[in-house]
Amino acid sequence: MKKKLLMALLVGVLAVPSSVSCFAAESTDAAAADSDEEEETEETEAEDKDTTAKKKENLKTVGEKKDGCIAFKLRNATSKKIIGLAIKTADETEFTENMMEEDDSFELKEKKRIYFSKETEENAEENTDETAEDKAPTYDMRITFEDGTSADVHGIVLEDLRTLTIREKDGIVYGTYKLKSTKEKKTTYDTEKAIADQAAADAAAAQAAASQPAESYDSNDYSYDYSGEDYSGGDDYSGGEDGGDGCLDNGLLG
Repeated sequence: MKKKLLMALLVGVLAVPSSVSCFAAESTDAAAADSDEEEETEETEAEDKDTTAKKKENLKTVGEKKDGCIAFKLRNATSKKIIGLAIKTADETEFTENMMEEDDSFELKEKKRIYFSKETEENAEENTDETAEDKAPTYDMRITFEDGTSADVHGIVLEDLRTLTIREKDGIVYGTYKLKSTKEKKTTYDTEKAIADQAAADAAAAQAAASQPAESYDSNDYSYDYSGEDYSGGDDYSGGEDGGDGCLDNGLLG
């Protein structure tokens, strides 16, 4: 009886580590699944602390620091090097020239400090007056990669962020950041996807229209086949019933 009781206790003790191991494995898998989001959250929160602000001196810069310029950090989280960067306001049609030097590039995971200046002080004052009672202006950014391809990121609130991270998902390049004023996390993924979907739909419609057979019509063909018509018989207009010559009488002419 004592042996049976001892064996039962031994089995129970051995079963406990097994359950703990299974629980630990499940916890590890869940943590790995959320690692990317946690990494971004920790990085964003760290930027709000003064201790992290000192590290900005070690970052390489793009653009020239001027009075009134917009300063922010840009991080490359895509799978390709970035060799070109251009910025414009959302209501402008043309991007600025490439802000990066010819031999400069964003390596993978690299972060740099960007200094962007608006074209003129007058434009800056006008934009400030127009948006003071509305909302902060938004900007578009054109990213050029080392393979020659480029992508536009739309609707970025550059003046209210510290770090803009450029990402890529399902072939769509987009940006993520956190607003300094409200701590709200923002992403442009939905905007970029909607633009890409619309462009694909337009291209498909154009291709379908081009593939339709054109209607054949020769506007220069005025020929008509009269070979089937018989004009040998019918009314005889060579003379009247009285055997006249068919000419008008002199009396009628007179």
